Amino acid sequence: MKKFSRQSIPIILSILFFTPFLSSCGFKDIDKRIFVQGIAIDYTDNEEKPYKVTLKLAIPTGSLKESLGGKYAYLSREDSSIAGAIRILKTHTDKELDFGHSRIILLGETLLNHNVEEVMDFLFRRRDIQMVAWVAVGDPTAEKVLKAEPKTEMAASNVLTNLFSQNGVESAYVVSTFLFDMRRKLLEPGIDPVLPVVQVNEDEKKLKANKSVVLKVKSKHTHLSSKFTKSYNVLANNNTHYDLRIQEENHHFLFAIDSVNIKYKIDTSSKETPTIKLKITLRGIVEESFEDMSPKELDKYSRIASKAAKKNITDFLKMTQEENIDPMGFGLRYRATRLHNRDTFAEWKEIYPNLQFDVNVKASVESTGTIE
Repeated sequence: MKKFSRQSIPIILSILFFTPFLSSCGFKDIDKRIFVQGIAIDYTDNEEKPYKVTLKLAIPTGSLKESLGGKYAYLSREDSSIAGAIRILKTHTDKELDFGHSRIILLGETLLNHNVEEVMDFLFRRRDIQMVAWVAVGDPTAEKVLKAEPKTEMAASNVLTNLFSQNGVESAYVVSTFLFDMRRKLLEPGIDPVLPVVQVNEDEKKLKANKSVVLKVKSKHTHLSSKFTKSYNVLANNNTHYDLRIQEENHHFLFAIDSVNIKYKIDTSSKETPTIKLKITLRGIVEESFEDMSPKELDKYSRIASKAAKKNITDFLKMTQEENIDPMGFGLRYRATRLHNRDTFAEWKEIYPNLQFDVNVKASVESTGTIE
């Protein structure tokens, strides 16, 4: 039998001394947990308790039939801090609140103008909130949107998760923003985060998400209409589920785009007229027509579609410039393509208001449809 050396005795004694101070793991059985599927945070206009936190809890059931009817439970609390509200809400249930499955974070419309940075700081720091959760704005309140239960929502399925994951609906009007992406864009100079706006009707049975809002740190936020939301989604995310309504030159038809290719370059060779040159290629078919269309005139339809698409994109870019927002990240591209031996972001803030947009759109109408 091998004997312990004198050098190993202090090590063994140290291990025996510190062993009683080691804590066990925080594991709890699944039947002792209740999963939080969504978080809603609203502003209350109460200085002492400015935050209202609402949690959407999934009720565990033994079968699919049992889950029909009461699928969720809700907990709400007003407090001076979000962490304090959650601490109190833990006393409202007999199970441990588990945020590991929280895929939806809703911010109230009024919260955007009141300490939204502090709210996001809590979400970024808390270790059990997933950074792949989707962030959206609830209108009129985040609580009402979270509590809405449309008839199309199935058991064990969250309608908001299907909306943003693109596993269900796929639309150019729907913007999907992850928590980690929002954090990056909030902290990175040269790009502004865009959040979808989810609206609920009066009876809280229907949801729609075809608008968005551009967050501007320590400045006024800018709401984007459905038209501009679609333009942003195509330019920033290369969304191919895009349709363009064309009503020019005595032609009226709907151009359904299947592929989008966008390239751009920031040209500052001329200090007087700095320019962003965009080259955009669109391909698709005619999905709907309000007149007879001949397959022999595809080139003509393509020219008309190119002109209409150029106008839509230019209007969107000029709007962002006038509002002094940069959801496309042009400033980030400028900083990344210049030497960092000077304050490139300060240079960009001087250049951006005077930028010219040179938009070149090449649309290709490949078919007038499958009419026989």
